[in-house]
Amino acid sequence: MTKRLMRSGVAIATGILLAAAASTGVAVAKPDKPEHAAQTSDGTGCLVRDGAGAYHFDATCEWHTVVKRDKNNAIQFFSYQDKGQLPAAAPKPSSAANNYAPWPGCPEGIKETTTPSGQYSSSCRYGQGN
Repeated sequence: MTKRLMRSGVAIATGILLAAAASTGVAVAKPDKPEHAAQTSDGTGCLVRDGAGAYHFDATCEWHTVVKRDKNNAIQFFSYQDKGQLPAAAPKPSSAANNYAPWPGCPEGIKETTTPSGQYSSSCRYGQGN
């Protein structure tokens, strides 16, 4: 009876240790893929383009990036998106205005949209996102 209780205690303790080790977040990657294939980042603050083409800083504008690298750490995919609001006094377009402009890191440029309500968004993509 005592041996059975000791074995049960050892089994429970082993199970707790294994569960604790699993919950520490230790990542196990496949040998041919990076441990963190895609990394995201979020923040606030960006430039917003008004109806006349001038830029204003919007501290509450929210942005998001995704970067995916291969096993050699070379960038395979990059995505940037933001959403902001023009200042009240900034000129607004009479209809939704799209602007495409060259942007560092975005070979195809960045797409910007400004609406008559003053909402602004921009996005840029590079590479394949699979």
